Amino acid sequence: MGKARKFLSREQALIAELKEALGEARTLEDVYEALSQALITLCEADHLAVGCANPDGTAGLQWKTDTVHPLLKDYADWVQEDFVFRATVVRPNTVLSDVQMLRGKPLAEEETFRRSQGAGLKLKRVLASLLFTDQELKGGIAMYRESPRPFTLRAQWFLQQIIPYITRTVARLQEFYALRFERDLLKAIAMGSSPVLVLNSLGRKVADTGPAIPLLERWFAPHELSDGVPRAWMERVMALSRFDVAVDPRLESLTLERGADRLDVTFSQSSVIWGGRKLWQVRMHERAHWLRPDWKQKLTAQESRVADCLHEGLANKEIAPRVGCSVETVKVHIKSIFEKTDTHSRAEFVAKGRRS
Repeated sequence: MGKARKFLSREQALIAELKEALGEARTLEDVYEALSQALITLCEADHLAVGCANPDGTAGLQWKTDTVHPLLKDYADWVQEDFVFRATVVRPNTVLSDVQMLRGKPLAEEETFRRSQGAGLKLKRVLASLLFTDQELKGGIAMYRESPRPFTLRAQWFLQQIIPYITRTVARLQEFYALRFERDLLKAIAMGSSPVLVLNSLGRKVADTGPAIPLLERWFAPHELSDGVPRAWMERVMALSRFDVAVDPRLESLTLERGADRLDVTFSQSSVIWGGRKLWQVRMHERAHWLRPDWKQKLTAQESRVADCLHEGLANKEIAPRVGCSVETVKVHIKSIFEKTDTHSRAEFVAKGRRS
């Protein structure tokens, strides 16, 4: 009994030390450094990895590790095939061993094992947990062993005791990273004057400049949008993000027309990488018709074409072939335009008719 109390006392002292160190952590690297020596020694692990959820909401985690980076560097691309993720995601904040995760299925049949072999690693055992708060993924922790000897119940118990502290710390860091990420991203895109959306490789909105959402709400019906992003644009970005096919350069721009108004849109990869993939900048330039909307509504289609010619400064004889009528008919249209807009000359009509 005395030996058991001594063992528990030593563990509790170490937990208190880790709690204090985690409370002072300001980066994921700080969290890793706080945990690595204690966990690797006490749990007899060969490798440790600590992950933080991507602030843009994409699947997978950003990992800090000194030794298993070759396995986890492209984690977002194969996370759904990882048996560790599949098991721990349904039991959040619970430390599971590979025996509990695999349930008798051979490790050699798993994609995780094949990838570890391909990365030059010899991982045979794992102890891991995904970290959630309010049903949202915040991070993860995994310890690996190259020996076929399983992790002990002591190691699993100890890691479980500090999971709440790791979860709170990583959640705090994730919120900080998200704010800094959005600030830096908006700072980068704000250099242009056009409204901008920033989308991830799945077409989901990561950030936007203020005018972007109201502009899209003018051009698209509510059912055509998802979180403010046109669904067709989400599909376009996913197509542009594919690695397995050649991308059609025509997907990188489009022009929408609505009456005389135009919306020019360009899709370009950002220099910012998150979740292992580059983000996309969608820049919009609206070319609204020069004539104020209330006046344009008063004019017929033919009168609108004549008004555009007046705006270009064309003479009657130049307007006639442009709109397909005689010079006399052009004069009739101009008289009607002046009456409908309570103006008396071409100069007055153009000056007062310009959209503000």
